[in-house]
Amino acid sequence: MNSQNDTYFLREFVASHKKLFDKSNEKFIYSFSNLACICTHMAYLLMFQVLHVKELVIFNIFSVFFYFVLLILVRLGKSSAALLYLGDIEIIAHAAFATHLLGWQPDFAMFFILIIPATFLTYTRKIYVPFIISAVSLGLFLYYKITMDYNADVKYVFEDNDVIKAIQITNAVIGVFVMLIAGVSNIFIREYKEFQLVDQRETFKEQASKDPLTHLFNRRAMNENIRSIRRDCSPRSQYIIGIGDIDNFKRINDTYGHDVGDKVLVYVSNQFINFIPDGGYAARWGGEEFLFVIPNASIEKGVAFTEQIHKMLRSHVFEIDDVEFGVTMTFGVSKGIPVDKIDNVITTADKRLYKGKNNGKNHTEYTD
Repeated sequence: MNSQNDTYFLREFVASHKKLFDKSNEKFIYSFSNLACICTHMAYLLMFQVLHVKELVIFNIFSVFFYFVLLILVRLGKSSAALLYLGDIEIIAHAAFATHLLGWQPDFAMFFILIIPATFLTYTRKIYVPFIISAVSLGLFLYYKITMDYNADVKYVFEDNDVIKAIQITNAVIGVFVMLIAGVSNIFIREYKEFQLVDQRETFKEQASKDPLTHLFNRRAMNENIRSIRRDCSPRSQYIIGIGDIDNFKRINDTYGHDVGDKVLVYVSNQFINFIPDGGYAARWGGEEFLFVIPNASIEKGVAFTEQIHKMLRSHVFEIDDVEFGVTMTFGVSKGIPVDKIDNVITTADKRLYKGKNNGKNHTEYTD
């Protein structure tokens, strides 16, 4: 992989992960969470029906309907974080009502504690919301802990220890399941946000360093790349700088229009991207002028690179309506060593470019 393509491949990597963390998959995670809650409350509904606790039967009918509405809202694309917090509130209300009716023994009060970390695992920009929900949940836990004795006089008392143990085990399993769903959702959302940040960072970086038409480096970024290559050169190594100019480009714009001229620039740029050697960089230096740099290379390697460009251009025919035309380029190539000033190396390549223009164009000059 050459340096010119590094950003492209990173962008492709981010794009592939965005497909993994896209909106439809986000909806799937939240939809699964709501379906799980629906199934959980249906199980509670059956359990309380068997135990003849009619108030909790009615409450769980409401809960099933509640999560069904949340499921519809998720599918419609409504704010998922807000819906998760509504689910947290429903769990707290269910735990409070069950504790009030059944007492401390069935262990519904544990949901007051379990819901606290779950609220903080939910991604939200309103950081005060999990604190408020957690404070309410903890307050209810302390209230029942202080006011309700272990053998408190409540409306429904189960004398059979097996029934109590069955309820406790059911609550423990459901509690673990709630934490698991919250954890998976948190991992998913935070990974998604992380890739969003990477994507945004790479977008800003590309906008600042790339020419928008050709996607080659712009002049400012190219100067930084050349300085980096020069800085990394060993004392006895050298680097190659070349400048190429599309021959008679003004005539192409004047004859066929600037849209056609842009297509020519894009085609030429793609040849630089395709053929630049490993570690090399290419830039749109200005207008129809391009500059490339190749580290740890000889003049011969620089010339060989330009010959690849010449070969591709000479074999390519542009078709505009019923008219066909080709383009050529002229290059000037020079070498630099660590002690050379970069501007001097570029100036030498530029002088050789114009020497090539005066000597018939469509070739590479590499001597004075």
